Amino acid sequence: MNPNQYLIWLNGEDKTEEVETYNNAGYMVHVIFNNNSRQYSYHRSNTFIRENPTTINMEDKAAYWGDMPLYDVEYILDFGPMVRVRFRQKSKSQVFNKTELSIKSNGINEMGKDILEYWKEIAHFSPIEDEAESFLEKVFDKLTFVSPESVLGSYINKRPLQKSAPDLQNLIFPFRFNLNQKKALENALSCNVSVIEGPPGTGKTQSILNILVNLITRNKTVAVVSDNNAAVKNVKDKLEKDGYGFLVAALGSNENKGEFFSCLPQGNVQDWERGVQKEELTAKITNLNTKINRLLEVNVEKARIQQQLASFLTEQEHFETYYEKQDIPEIQKLSFYRTSPEKIIAFLADSYLANQRGTVDRFLYKIKLLFSYGFKDFKSLLKNDMDLVINLQRKFYQLKIEALTEQKAKLAKELADDSFDQLLKEHQQASELLFREALVKKYRKQKLPQFTIKNYKPMFAEFIQHFPIVLSTTYSLRNSLPDNYLLDYVIIDESSQVNLLTGVLALSCCKNAIIVGDIKQLPQIVDEKKIGKLSKQVADPVFNYFKHNILSSILALYGEKGIPQVMLKEHYRCHPKIIEFCNQKYYEGGLVPFTQEDMEANPLILYRTPEGNHMRNNTTGVKPGKYNQREIDVVVGEVLQNPSIAQDSEEIGFTTPYVKQVSAAAGLLPKEIQCDTIHKYQGREKKIMIMSTVLDDTRDGKSGLRFVDDPCKINVAVSRAIKQFVLVTDHSLFQRRGKEIGDLIRYMEYNTLDQNIIESQIVSVFDLLYKEYSAKLHSFSQRLSRRSKYKSQNIIYTLLDDILKEKQYDNLSFTTEVMVKNLLKSLEKLTLQEQRYVNNRASVDVVIFHKQDKQPVLIIEVDGFAFHENNPSQLEKDAMKDEILRKYEFCFLRLPTNGSGEEGKIRSQLDIALKAVRN
Repeated sequence: MNPNQYLIWLNGEDKTEEVETYNNAGYMVHVIFNNNSRQYSYHRSNTFIRENPTTINMEDKAAYWGDMPLYDVEYILDFGPMVRVRFRQKSKSQVFNKTELSIKSNGINEMGKDILEYWKEIAHFSPIEDEAESFLEKVFDKLTFVSPESVLGSYINKRPLQKSAPDLQNLIFPFRFNLNQKKALENALSCNVSVIEGPPGTGKTQSILNILVNLITRNKTVAVVSDNNAAVKNVKDKLEKDGYGFLVAALGSNENKGEFFSCLPQGNVQDWERGVQKEELTAKITNLNTKINRLLEVNVEKARIQQQLASFLTEQEHFETYYEKQDIPEIQKLSFYRTSPEKIIAFLADSYLANQRGTVDRFLYKIKLLFSYGFKDFKSLLKNDMDLVINLQRKFYQLKIEALTEQKAKLAKELADDSFDQLLKEHQQASELLFREALVKKYRKQKLPQFTIKNYKPMFAEFIQHFPIVLSTTYSLRNSLPDNYLLDYVIIDESSQVNLLTGVLALSCCKNAIIVGDIKQLPQIVDEKKIGKLSKQVADPVFNYFKHNILSSILALYGEKGIPQVMLKEHYRCHPKIIEFCNQKYYEGGLVPFTQEDMEANPLILYRTPEGNHMRNNTTGVKPGKYNQREIDVVVGEVLQNPSIAQDSEEIGFTTPYVKQVSAAAGLLPKEIQCDTIHKYQGREKKIMIMSTVLDDTRDGKSGLRFVDDPCKINVAVSRAIKQFVLVTDHSLFQRRGKEIGDLIRYMEYNTLDQNIIESQIVSVFDLLYKEYSAKLHSFSQRLSRRSKYKSQNIIYTLLDDILKEKQYDNLSFTTEVMVKNLLKSLEKLTLQEQRYVNNRASVDVVIFHKQDKQPVLIIEVDGFAFHENNPSQLEKDAMKDEILRKYEFCFLRLPTNGSGEEGKIRSQLDIALKAVRN
């Protein structure tokens, strides 16, 4: 019988092509086979016979038997309850029960097809390092079908995210965890796409490991991929270290596959059997969760207080340097009662406003001083007002530090009393037991089949049950799986370095994706010269290969608020002084260091090369590029001879933006010191990191500023260092012209109290003091009847908030109502009248300053018409203040409230001020 016209199923077998004729007779079916005249009879219950099937065209479709895709399907014949699948290869066919087979149409619309064609064209010009030049092109040419269930199908069609409500009560954590890592796991289980932002040293790998454990216990399959093998190797090494290596199939390149199949990992789970009850362990974990979640929050609060304490100690050190320069008698005993930091700030705010309003001699003000602060010596207050203010400011730091120290000790005691570390240990042990019991149940009686590099794909259903974790590069994952196979999950690590081409290949292989990365670390490298070769351009910028990596594209498509997203904030790698630069500069203060302050006495070390132009630009030869021999000489002759730097060369790393500098340094530094570009160092760490910036002040050097002075490069370079970060740089270029490295130098100087900080007559802003002071002053000022001035100031503050968020100004901050006395190291340049004015609480409305060293950049005065322009006495004071600011070479700007164009004036003056700093 023609199998395209008939389906004859006898006793559970397809006999169509063997049958010559058949005849239905009541409850029996009589069959004569080819080349055999004998008639065979079958009971109707054991037969299935159909004629004239419906043909299903498989163009732009794929067929699945359960979860397994069927390969090379030409068409399908639909016989009702059963179907015949015709394969192209040797015209083979196979019969399936229709309930076991699913047919899926291509999951991309017309717009999606255009985007896919755009990516395919780029792939033709995009060789992969260590792979044949046509590798990526071939993989993309095979990507003709996108499953509608895949993440790529959702992403390329811009479909809404698919959210669910899974059971989150039985989560386990065999690896240590914190609240943000727990939230990342919950997000991953609750939505088909989620993002884990992982700033440096915040436990991304630990998060991935706990996610893998929970997915496996739910019988899910998962791949961990990245654009380089180093990132996924870290996951593999940690799983193997804990005895879970037998769960992992390290695939990807042919070399990796060969190594994996030559020695298949096998686990001995017999020793893990403890006979514990799952219900008992689950109940224990649930009980521990209740206690641990609260203590995890307490632990974070303790670390935040330590972070604040470190900042106040640094600022106090600067204030003490300032205080020593003031000719002020120390007040041995304050006349306050119940003196506290908050009480001091409140008094300073009250007394400032009284001075502004001219009410310091009035009875009501004195009554307030008496009952609110216990202040009785009013004559002394009037006579020694500024001396008292400076002493109170000094006392504020002492009391604030004492209060924070006490608060930290209280939280530490709470953690100790509740046995926090022990509870975490018990939780981890119970989670591990539960996970291992699940593995014992699954693997105890299983024998590992003889998988080979040739047979594992045909046997993939069995293979993936044995090895539910697949490791691969993003671009090799599709080649590691059967065509059109969908894993339950793909985790893309270091996703900011994953370009759209390799990223979408990974997304085509999964039903759910977890995107792990940091938009503020180094992005992918793209060759923009390819743009001119393309005949197609993408209409939607979200899918633009040259503008986005897979992380930024996903965030742009779904929006930071539209996608489940968590930032890992607890930092476990660097000395607090090292990571605090990255924290302030790139993470808006969101990171919380859990490393110890006393890890190293000198965590930040700065070397400037002697004056002169030391960079060379080699434009010929095998390896052209920029290098700086003098900076290498400084590393060899000074840095490595510094007794405060570890002598074990294997603990030291050398990094730089330029390949030429790497090769030059590698030839002169001890071979144990790993020399690499910043791009290559992402994802790695060293106890001591030395960074060479290479550029000098020549025209050729300045031309490289855009490449070197890059926020992502500096963030990565600094955060590689565990104990010490050493910067070797030009004597002046970056401090004057570099934004990122200039801020790094300022931060290093400020946090080591370098003498360069105190050479100037201008003092750094005491930012922490004024944050609390300004907040209290603002709340008090709202009660005044004369509000017009403060309304105008608030408008300027709001405007400044917006301006300073912009990229060109985001290294600046501002504070308000700063006393001129606090900005000047001495008053020796001033006349006696000007000194009296400064000592009488003269202040400026706004000080804009560098975040990293608190040095003032621009002072702004907001002049209300009635209080200034229409007030001769105030105009005289304004003129005096202007003269004082000129004498100390401050950049300043006056903004009358009846003027206009304030935003333009602020921007213009800021640009002038910043240019003056550079020059």
